[in-house]
Amino acid sequence: YESQGTSGCGIEVDGNVHAAGYADTLTLIRDGERGLESAAAVAEGSEPIAVDRLLAPLTNPGKIFGSGVNYASHGDEEPGFVFPDEKVIVGFIKLPSAIVGPGAEIVIPPNDDVIKRMPGDTTGPLRDYGFAVDYEVELGVVIGTRAKNVRAEDALNHVFGYTVINDVGSRSVQFHNAQVDMGKNFDTFCPMGPCIVTKDDLPDWASIRIQSFVNGELRQDALAGEQLGPPPVAIEWLSSVITLDP
Repeated sequence: YESQGTSGCGIEVDGNVHAAGYADTLTLIRDGERGLESAAAVAEGSEPIAVDRLLAPLTNPGKIFGSGVNYASHGDEEPGFVFPDEKVIVGFIKLPSAIVGPGAEIVIPPNDDVIKRMPGDTTGPLRDYGFAVDYEVELGVVIGTRAKNVRAEDALNHVFGYTVINDVGSRSVQFHNAQVDMGKNFDTFCPMGPCIVTKDDLPDWASIRIQSFVNGELRQDALAGEQLGPPPVAIEWLSSVITLDP
């Protein structure tokens, strides 16, 4: 949050925010059980603060991995789409520089003649809409303890909690020479928040329902349990290659 010119990590209780005593959420997470215990004590024994603006609950993560084509309903959105025989985690990366907080503006750059987009007739309607900016609601899984070569059955032991991410992307850049990471990492293309819900408050991740609305119209609606590559599988797959840090 921001309050009177300073920022910090807060704990939400009954719609009010209490200062957690940490400069940011990442510091609290790295403090492990002591961080959670401190947060609980603050929530019970302090007065709420006046918040000027909510920031993203994680403003400075080391890395963010995305799992693309992770719902069978993706096929409903794109007629003719064929899923691979193996349910492979199709990965991409979101950069911390793309993160903005809840309610912040998503900015489409005005200089849309700089980055080359899909060439040829296959461009179709994408060229008609410049950067062809799109939305994807995502369940954000926040790692709590270092994970390397973790098996799926142990994966949730490394999870701190969950948040909501809007995986904004420029389709016309993404599909030009397979520049997926470029298309998904314009500044402001990773709205996040407003909060992280700790794992103990959401013990059944599969029952989490995520939705997106565009101009008041429901566009996406799914249970996390419908994912083809759910969090335990994704953590196993990713940690076999790259260390996942808090």
